Amino acid sequence: MKNPLRAISQAFILTVGITPPTPAKERGALIFVSTLLVGMVVLAVAVFFLLIRHL
Repeated sequence: MKNPLRAISQAFILTVGITPPTPAKERGALIFVSTLLVGMVVLAVAVFFLLIRHL
């Protein structure tokens, strides 16, 4: 079974149009893209709760 983070990372790379990484650098790209996407989701949730709290 394929790693779900790898599938999400590859989909992001293909969607955005970034040049796919070489096999030697694929792990680093996977970590970078996964961290970037998770960070964006966490930031969106934090902003949402901050707005709800102040309204």
